[in-house]
Amino acid sequence: MICSNRALAFIMTLVILVPIFGCETKADIEAREQEQQYSFINRSIEGYQKGIAIFHEMDFAHPDQQKAKEASLAFFGGTPDHVRMSERTDCASTIANVCPNAEALYYTANCLEIIAEWGGIEKGITVKNSMLLHYAGLIPENYNGPLKKKVLELRNQIFDINENVVKPKKAAQEARHKQLQAEYNRTYSERVAKMSADDPYYDEEFYTAGNYKEDYDDDSYRSKRREDRERHRQSGGGTRRWRN
Repeated sequence: MICSNRALAFIMTLVILVPIFGCETKADIEAREQEQQYSFINRSIEGYQKGIAIFHEMDFAHPDQQKAKEASLAFFGGTPDHVRMSERTDCASTIANVCPNAEALYYTANCLEIIAEWGGIEKGITVKNSMLLHYAGLIPENYNGPLKKKVLELRNQIFDINENVVKPKKAAQEARHKQLQAEYNRTYSERVAKMSADDPYYDEEFYTAGNYKEDYDDDSYRSKRREDRERHRQSGGGTRRWRN
């Protein structure tokens, strides 16, 4: 009887707990999913607005690296890449509407971060050539979004400096290198001939005539070996025979 009462009490406990910890209803699932969507969209909007505020205050001619990095992170929340990575494709169209041109602004922030890190566009292109030009190239040429003037001026300036400053300097350096290499190649035989005249060991005929003598003994190893052999010979080592 006691066992039956305990079993009944256990069953009643389950009946009470099932509504609390049991399976969610369809309405519960939909409500939770909707709440997650709103939360994701709101975070993207907040980040986007933060990035816009940073860009309004920032001097694009002399960008601050930390602020540029903050803007990059802020804008990333509104990019298609972030939507795909988070698997929130159900929010893609909404975010595209509430965070217009977030992707172009994200690439702009990356450009500014590189420029700030290396102290200017020319140095940024020279050191981070592929990355800076890559990000600048991803900004649409006909960009027509927030901060249009500042964004397009930066984009055009990057490509202008690359064409009119960086490329000519690089071409001049390559031409100079070729000139020096040609001069080196032209005088190579003359230098070898001079070395042969100064030192007969450079002369191939001297080698074939049997005149070569290995005298390189930087660590005095061979000299020591010769001395050891001489002491050994004088002491009779190697020449004595066993006697009865």
